[in-house]
Amino acid sequence: ERIFIVGFNPEKLKLPENFEFQFPEKQELTRTIHDIVDDTIDDEKLFYRQGQLYYDRMKDVITNPDTVYQWRRVYIRENKSGVCPTLTANMGEGGHNVPIICTSKGIRKFTPEECLCFQGFPANRKEKPFSFPTTIAQSKKYKQAGNSVTEPLIHRVAEKVINNVKELEK
Repeated sequence: ERIFIVGFNPEKLKLPENFEFQFPEKQELTRTIHDIVDDTIDDEKLFYRQGQLYYDRMKDVITNPDTVYQWRRVYIRENKSGVCPTLTANMGEGGHNVPIICTSKGIRKFTPEECLCFQGFPANRKEKPFSFPTTIAQSKKYKQAGNSVTEPLIHRVAEKVINNVKELEK
């Protein structure tokens, strides 16, 4: 969960005494993790394999291909809600918090690009100004995805703010 704070400057806008900002209505999700996770990825740097650090602790826990897991320093957390857990800026720095999934090819971390898709950015990032340059380290890409916000939600909140300001200025 995230907390969003919206404020209006009462010196700039004439706020009625009973003014209360209404956040956008909750929207039901229409996509699943399978709409975002690319099961064809086979980059070995993303996978946890026999003999690697943490693999023995993961292999018996990360078994459900329909959920997302997180390595939380000393334990693995399964997100049973069917959605991606909160992405954080410290993903990839020290091996914890990066979402982990069980694919047909094994247990692996999300790619930074998949993290962006979970933040609501379009899958066709290569034509967008926010695509990752190839010279940026993986850990920094994860950090950028974790520092971003869920774009469709911010868009909806911003529309509500704009509509409120227009109404107040009338």
